[in-house]
Amino acid sequence: MRQKLDLNIPKYKIFDFHRHISNLSEFEQNLTEFNIDKFCLMPTTIENDFENISSYIENIKPYYEKYKDRALIFGALDFSNDYNYNRELLEKQKKNINIRGIKLHPDQGFELTKKFLKPYFHAISDVFGYKIPIYVHTDWPLKEEQRYAPDSIKNTFDKIVANFSDFNFIMGHAGGSGAYLNVWKSCKKFPNVYLETSMSPVTSPLEEVIWKIGPQKLLFGSNYPYCATSIELVKLQSLYKISEEDIRMALESNAEVLFSK
Repeated sequence: MRQKLDLNIPKYKIFDFHRHISNLSEFEQNLTEFNIDKFCLMPTTIENDFENISSYIENIKPYYEKYKDRALIFGALDFSNDYNYNRELLEKQKKNINIRGIKLHPDQGFELTKKFLKPYFHAISDVFGYKIPIYVHTDWPLKEEQRYAPDSIKNTFDKIVANFSDFNFIMGHAGGSGAYLNVWKSCKKFPNVYLETSMSPVTSPLEEVIWKIGPQKLLFGSNYPYCATSIELVKLQSLYKISEEDIRMALESNAEVLFSK
């Protein structure tokens, strides 16, 4: 028998910054059950979206058309092709699904150097300007030379942010399952960095961000359907010494402010 969580569904409208498509009826049921008003839809490696971006566009288009007033779609780059190809690819995503953000995933195999990434970020700025947010999935592949230890945020995420500081960046999954400690330092060092909460293995990194910087840095994400929306909400509602207003900001208004910039 499935245990029922003691979950207090907030009365205000939730902005879910990270979710993926699934069975449409289940998707809609989840939106209603958890009072989710707006949401960002992201590509995922689980469905090979980054390997076939054209297929991703077609798969997500029905959701975009059904939820135009509620869904903000994130697109992707193709790091196996050059600037011209990616500029056309971004234009295609803009035209077909009106993408409002770009997601980078370490499994795409891009190099963490300014020289390598510069033409791709130029393609983004040439099509969208600098206001479009960049979401970075932060679980880097484990490497034998590191004895399969998680790479640090300083050596991965922070490098990208430091080289392209004109953009706003979202640190996905609260820093990743293995490199989540001290993620508040990135938020403090870079005023253009926000923390998306899904899959944070403990609450302490979220609490530290609020205590040391402020609640305006947190963006609630469910990672639906690969995580339980109820668990991700309970996590936020369980934060230690955090006010109800701070939680409301993370669940509702911080994403609105980010997209209004």
